[in-house]
Amino acid sequence: MNFAQKLQKRRKEVGFSQEQLAFELNVSRQAVSKWESGQGYPEVEKLIQLSELLGISLDELMKETREHPSAPIKPLDEEEQEWRDEPHSPVTLPDDIHEEDSLIGRFAYSTDRDTVERYLDLNQRFARWIAVGVGMILGGIIPVIVLDNDLGVAIMMFFIAIGVGLLVKNGIDYQEIEKLEKQTFHLSGELICDLQDDYERYQRTFTRKIVAGVSLIIFGVGLMLILNSLFGEYDANAAVLFPFIAVSVGNFIDAGITSGAYRKLLNIKD
Repeated sequence: MNFAQKLQKRRKEVGFSQEQLAFELNVSRQAVSKWESGQGYPEVEKLIQLSELLGISLDELMKETREHPSAPIKPLDEEEQEWRDEPHSPVTLPDDIHEEDSLIGRFAYSTDRDTVERYLDLNQRFARWIAVGVGMILGGIIPVIVLDNDLGVAIMMFFIAIGVGLLVKNGIDYQEIEKLEKQTFHLSGELICDLQDDYERYQRTFTRKIVAGVSLIIFGVGLMLILNSLFGEYDANAAVLFPFIAVSVGNFIDAGITSGAYRKLLNIKD
C-alpha cells in the first residue's frame, strides 16, 4: 500500500469523514481527497498532525508496503467519485511553501552532516569571540578604577576599542550563520540521534560553565569584601571583582550561544 491508500484506510478505520479530517487539519476537503487519490502530499507539519490524529507512526504511514497480488482493488467511494467529477482549477503553491516542504522533498533536501557540523563550528567560534569582546570591554574598567587618572581612561578606551572591534567583526561574520539558518534544517533520523547525544553531553558542559561563572562572581565579591575589611574601603578594591565578572559573563555567553545552536538544529522550543 502506498501513502494515499494507507491514509484513506486509516481514516475510515478511525471513523473520520473527509470533511471531519479536513476540519481537524484546517484544510479543505478537496485537499484531503487529493492526498487520498495520490495527486499530492501534505506538508511536513500536516503529516505530523495526521500521525497524531490517526494514531499511526510517520514511518508506518509513509513507508510503502506490498499487499497480496490477488487482493481486489477497492473502487472509489462516493466522496472520491464526487471529487473526480467536479471541475478543478490548477493548483498553485503559496509563495511561502517550497518543494522541500513536501513529503518527497523532506528526504530529497535532507541537510547533510557537513553542513550541520559547520553550523555548530561557526556558532562556537562566534560565541568565543563575542565572549572575548565583552570581556575586553569589562576589563577596560579596571585601569580607570586603579589609576584614577587620564592614563587609566586612555587604557580603558584602548580595551573598549578592541572589544567593540571584535563585536563588529563577529556581527559581520554572523551573516554566514544567518544564511545557514534561513535554510530549513531537514535532518535524517540517524543525524538527529547523533545530535541528541552530543547535546546531552554538552548540557553537562553547559552546567559546568554556568556554575563556574556564578562561583567566580561570588568569589570575586568575597575577595573584594576581604580587602575592604583588611585595608579599608577603597575604590581600587573593586577592581579585583571585574576580572571575575568578565570571565563569568564570557562563560555565560559561550554556553548560551552554543546551546542555542543545538536547540535550533533539534527544533527544541522553550
